[in-house]
Amino acid sequence: MPAFILGYVLFEEASDTPNSLTNLFGKIGMLQVNTAIEKVTLYDGVKYKPAQDATLLISGEKIAYAGPHSKAPAYQAQAALDGKGLFALPGLIDLHVHGLVDGRTLGSFLQNGVTTIRDLASDPFEALAWKAREQSGLIASPRIFVSGPVLTCHKGYPENVWGPKVAASIQGRYQAQDKVKRLAGLGMDVIKIGMEHELGPCLSETEVAGIVNAAHSLGKRVTAHITSEEDFEACLKGGVDEVAHMPSRPVSDELWEEAVKKNILILPTLHAHAGWAEEWKRRGDHPFGQFCQHGFRAGHHQSQKNLERFLSLGGRVAYGTDAGNPHMPFGVAVKEWKDLQSAGLSPGQCLEMATRAAAKVLGAEDKLGTLEKGKFADLGLYQHDPLKDAQNFRTLQLVFKGGRPHSPGPLEFPKPFDLDFWIHQWEKTRFKTGWQESAGARKNG
Repeated sequence: MPAFILGYVLFEEASDTPNSLTNLFGKIGMLQVNTAIEKVTLYDGVKYKPAQDATLLISGEKIAYAGPHSKAPAYQAQAALDGKGLFALPGLIDLHVHGLVDGRTLGSFLQNGVTTIRDLASDPFEALAWKAREQSGLIASPRIFVSGPVLTCHKGYPENVWGPKVAASIQGRYQAQDKVKRLAGLGMDVIKIGMEHELGPCLSETEVAGIVNAAHSLGKRVTAHITSEEDFEACLKGGVDEVAHMPSRPVSDELWEEAVKKNILILPTLHAHAGWAEEWKRRGDHPFGQFCQHGFRAGHHQSQKNLERFLSLGGRVAYGTDAGNPHMPFGVAVKEWKDLQSAGLSPGQCLEMATRAAAKVLGAEDKLGTLEKGKFADLGLYQHDPLKDAQNFRTLQLVFKGGRPHSPGPLEFPKPFDLDFWIHQWEKTRFKTGWQESAGARKNG
């Protein structure tokens, strides 16, 4: 435990001896709680402005009170923590991760302030097994929501790049509807589709509409992997609820206006492009490696420009990082926060994206996302204010999930990718067309 946890004061239970009768009667009418965090600076996720000298009371898994100390009910705590000089924030929610790798990976999210994740590509039975371990308390893990495999067409993305384990190919409206029903019946929380016209064949308009209609009839949202304007337009026509990436190619104003009108949600995942550009530096000796570096750098820049335009029109966004891709940590992505702020979002808006707005996407706004009475006690305590500088997320002192405290731990990153394998895979796709010539021109220029 961090040194300041020495401020945890354990109260002895009152005994029935005469000498303790005064104390016992004094406790009558008091709120009995497990943990009290006192004198803390509180960002409750409802208001952007923090409450100074606040008190958080935790009873079991839930918050019993969060607000100014002067308005707190009389309470008796089994454990009291002196939060003076510390900052309390709701536990963060990452809506786009690839984190069902191992216990250490999941622990890294939790021990770095991310108390809920949504994994968006996995084998369905492995996903359910990880959820069961988390829900039964067998592993230290954030809360887990899952999509299972990505629905696509035969030889479409991600089957043609990442392999069949994380993909489920379909053909026609009937198969689309049937697959959605099967995934929902297994307990998947959201349905994901893969739309990558630059990398091969894609689902038809009829198939997308079939997936969306089936999902909505079962109360499930549909999210989509996209890159280009063509992908984005297909999703808007099909009625998709959200897209799992900000488009990284230019998009017309007409399409942006339609997206805002249809109230579509976007998870920006801005810095994932920069992470891939950094990874491909290792194969800068290969023309395709040079091509990928250039493409991902350009995608990073364009996605930021697109976010600025989308926000200027009143577009809706929520927090997702694409954690598990190169250089994207299994925890708070500080560089993602900085990219979001560079695109015009305030620190308070970024916090809302990763808390209240994200909880609403999950359909769990009555349980998660803010520090309010009756919600799960998911929160982080920081030595320095993360809303002053995102780098301060690295000053985490203690994290609570469901009222249970966890010490911070090392921030894990994905292992280096087998780029030789990716060179082989990507050369087999439509992305191959013209890449040698364009890479050579840049090298010679």
